[in-house]
Amino acid sequence: MADNVALHPIDYIVIVALLLISAAIGLYHGRRQKSSNEFFLAGRTMHPVPVSVSLAVSVISAVTFLGTTALSYFTGMAYLPSCISRVLAGAFTANVICPVFYNLKITSIYEYLEKRFNRIVRYIAVTEQVLLTFMILGVVIYAPSLALNAVTGLSLPGSILAIGLVSTFYSAVGGIKAVVWNDFVQGIIMLIGFLVIIITGFLQSGGLGESISRLRDGQRTTVADFRIDPTISLSVWSTVIGGFFLGVTYVGTNQNQSQRYLTCKNLKAAKQAVFLGFVWMGVFEFLAVLAGVSIYSYYAGCDPLTSGKISKSDQILPYFVVDVFNRVPGVPGFLLAAVFSAALSTISTAINGITTITGEDIIRKIWPNIPDVKFTTLMKVISVCYGLAFMGMAFAAATASNLLIRLTQAVIGAITGPVLGAFLLGILVPRASARGALLGMFIGTVLGMWILVGFIRYPKPPTSLPLSTASCPVDDNPITMATGSIDNATITSWRGMDGTMNDMDEGEDGIPLGGFYHISFIYFALITIVPTFLIGLVQAIVLPSTKPVHYTLLSPVLSGMYHKTDSFWFQNVDNTKHTDVDKTVEHCRRNIKTEDTKM
Repeated sequence: MADNVALHPIDYIVIVALLLISAAIGLYHGRRQKSSNEFFLAGRTMHPVPVSVSLAVSVISAVTFLGTTALSYFTGMAYLPSCISRVLAGAFTANVICPVFYNLKITSIYEYLEKRFNRIVRYIAVTEQVLLTFMILGVVIYAPSLALNAVTGLSLPGSILAIGLVSTFYSAVGGIKAVVWNDFVQGIIMLIGFLVIIITGFLQSGGLGESISRLRDGQRTTVADFRIDPTISLSVWSTVIGGFFLGVTYVGTNQNQSQRYLTCKNLKAAKQAVFLGFVWMGVFEFLAVLAGVSIYSYYAGCDPLTSGKISKSDQILPYFVVDVFNRVPGVPGFLLAAVFSAALSTISTAINGITTITGEDIIRKIWPNIPDVKFTTLMKVISVCYGLAFMGMAFAAATASNLLIRLTQAVIGAITGPVLGAFLLGILVPRASARGALLGMFIGTVLGMWILVGFIRYPKPPTSLPLSTASCPVDDNPITMATGSIDNATITSWRGMDGTMNDMDEGEDGIPLGGFYHISFIYFALITIVPTFLIGLVQAIVLPSTKPVHYTLLSPVLSGMYHKTDSFWFQNVDNTKHTDVDKTVEHCRRNIKTEDTKM
């Protein structure tokens, strides 16, 4: 059982203050909002700096805030190379994907799939996104609330309601602008929180030199594992290569994040926001790793999990906060507010994103001539409904089995990979057709789900680097662990939105394809992207599409090749330059109808 440490009233005041500030920001921007364009896209007036921070913190959920820190506590600094993947993914997304969506002036990125392929591809992607959002949001709210409850005694229902109601309020009232500026404020709180934890952990351990010595003794100084083994979860190859594709799926082709850079005032600002957003992600993950190892250096001789002070790994950060700072009223409240900030940013992002999908991909299709004022009001009501639904999912997660929660987290890679594959196919292969995209998405999804079923059916026992209680008080039980006794439920807390997870032992002898099922979770998106893209590419070669594809639907990295109409790959590229974006879009819609007729 975890030891509850009571918070001081000032700590509660600090947490409540954060919630009130978030609500106030929503009210401020809600009063200045006059149209659906402002509700969804902030009138395309946003500066790249707050947008970039919003991009980052919307990905760094509370599960990641707690989970990556716990991951580094138990496995050391092996996750650090993922920071390289963030920079690479940022450059790719900013230059290859972002210009296409921004120049088309679309609100829902899934509009692109209809313009490029057909309505069927669009709504398959929309369905997957909606299902994915509902599957993960309950866990994203519930997991940090449970960790805080176990360590600090904060009410579990109270935490869920506070996070859910406040994020729903400012998302519904203030729209995307309120979400972005709240993310900005919450990002600053998270940044300061990490720095305070890191500095305090190292200082309380006797200084940087002593901390490094403890990390070395605990085998936690390895940064790069170059072994070419796909079952090693945190090798250089998985964190850099697998992390690259995961990063692109999160920001490049996910409505929740893509909508942020579409709010920027011009394409240059949007590209800057995307790249800086990935850099900020790398910074937050770098700090999470340092926080984990600094906490380990403090508890190197008396591990709270082994000694029974906490019951699960994701409680390590909140336990450290209340254990070290309980005599400084207000500081634990501020640091726990950082955890709340991470949760608020993710929930508000999901509410805004799924409301946009509902409005642009469903409501406007059913009711194309709906008055804008009525449409905006309807979107606010739908935002509230989604917020309430997410809170319901969080309470449902409290009664769900560990298997369901693990499967929910694992599905992320299987679903996002094929969708990214379809987007890349459309953006980079002019001769690709709707048939190729559909077949590729189907095969990619089936392959991903097959791996996931094996991964869940034949799990490997979780492991940890050495843990010790040798320096605990005499009334505690001194144990030195070569392999941590961390339960499977704990492992789910290490699988955040970024796909991080703990390494595991080999499976049981005789398991069919056991090694294949134990492949690093970080590779799951890559495994599903490749067949989706390759199948569509082969179909483009064997049965190339003759449907004209306007150059605005292709990535600008191909711009130097558009004029090569004698080339097989670019024979169907339409180079017609429309000064009016609406004419360009209408031109593409006429082509869509032609292709749908052929289907």
